[in-house]
Amino acid sequence: MKVSVITPFYNGNEYMDPYQEMLLLNEENMDPEDELEVIIVNDSPKAAVKLQGTVMVKKNWKVIKNPENLGIHGSRLAGLSECTGDYVIFLDQDDELRKDAIACFIAEAKQVASEKSSDGNCHQVIVANALLEQKHERAIWYRTAYHSKKIGDLNTYINIGTQIISPGQCMIPKNLIPDFWKTHVMKNNGADDYFLWILMLQEGVPFTYLDKPLYIHHFTAKNISSDTKETDRSCYEFIEYLEEKEGFPKDYAMRLKEMLTTKDAFRNGSVFQKLGICIKKPGIIIRNLIFKLRTHTRYGFNR
Repeated sequence: MKVSVITPFYNGNEYMDPYQEMLLLNEENMDPEDELEVIIVNDSPKAAVKLQGTVMVKKNWKVIKNPENLGIHGSRLAGLSECTGDYVIFLDQDDELRKDAIACFIAEAKQVASEKSSDGNCHQVIVANALLEQKHERAIWYRTAYHSKKIGDLNTYINIGTQIISPGQCMIPKNLIPDFWKTHVMKNNGADDYFLWILMLQEGVPFTYLDKPLYIHHFTAKNISSDTKETDRSCYEFIEYLEEKEGFPKDYAMRLKEMLTTKDAFRNGSVFQKLGICIKKPGIIIRNLIFKLRTHTRYGFNR
């Protein structure tokens, strides 16, 4: 089994040493018959990627440079067009994988394939548990069985929000990535993965939960996902694409937009404004409060 790790790079040389060490350790922990390919997509107009030692000559490590700044989605697609793996992990430059993460992903994919596939391939997205790092602590992401069961539930993504912190905690069969995601490239960073999950779930792609915390989402001031305004702009952009997509239910796009605008108003409203929102949008508020109680999710009202 061959896995391609695709990483957009933007002025990120401070992360390259730990990134390099992490993936070399992962490669060491893989079975000899399995393969790892690493593709770093340089999206920095004026910076070069600085790697050290053996990876400079390893055939399975490749650095490609965008002709212009394409953003995260465009860079992921550039890496996707170059990769040769059957499975893809979209990893950010400041993300961290456990040293045996890729081996665990592969083992789970082989198990799923042996149980549910006639051609020996895994036709499901493998989603591992994760550690979410905040300013002063780390917390496990999926804390309850209820939450982990919602990973592959499209209605939850429409009514509540994305249930995956980052594509770095997922191994995706390359041939299941929708063409619509490849041709509708987002300019605003932050939610192209949310866009991807909705498209895949709407097409009926199964998601399988791997109950191991293989991924760490680091807290950094540069992390775009911590900026809800920026992420919301990115969400509104992909909703416009969904509204024009043939076969995508208009009701889904409308509910998704209503959920996002309501949560944005709630986050930024005064006490009296919050009360008004609760009166005007009781369905959205109640659904989200019940979800937070059942999942024990603490961080933010935007999930």
